[in-house]
Amino acid sequence: MKKIVGFLLLSCILSSSAFAAPAKVRHFDAQGEVLSVDPVYGQVTIHHEAIAGFAESADTEFFVSKNDLIKNISRGDLVEFTVTDNRGDVRIEKLKKVGKAPVKDDRLPIGAAVQGVLEATGEVAKGITLPIEPAHQVVSGTMDATTGATGAVLNDISTENKKEF
Repeated sequence: MKKIVGFLLLSCILSSSAFAAPAKVRHFDAQGEVLSVDPVYGQVTIHHEAIAGFAESADTEFFVSKNDLIKNISRGDLVEFTVTDNRGDVRIEKLKKVGKAPVKDDRLPIGAAVQGVLEATGEVAKGITLPIEPAHQVVSGTMDATTGATGAVLNDISTENKKEF
């Protein structure tokens, strides 16, 4: 008797899930900047603003429905895309390049770093030589002249001095 009740209960559960209404397929339109493309795995990473009803602003790695979508897409492209969420299977269905992101200057500001090191070294040297007045005056004058000269180069907008620095 217990086996029959268990079987009937299991049958009811399975049949109700089989006839349950399928989850709705949702589509979301968005735009963003391509950060990377992986054609081997059919993925693209996009920096996007908040996608209403789907995701907050983020860098998101998406799978694409067809690898042809990312064929002519590269890092730095501005894109419009449609994300489809089919019961948790999230993929980009449409992807269109609409422009190119402005080039970002990712270089390390070496001049500013050198200036900071010189200023910090000068302050340490001034502190060490403070009890010895003549040495302190020489070190202070030298460091002030050095940091003043490098600061002037950094603040000069002409490119000629920066090349020499």
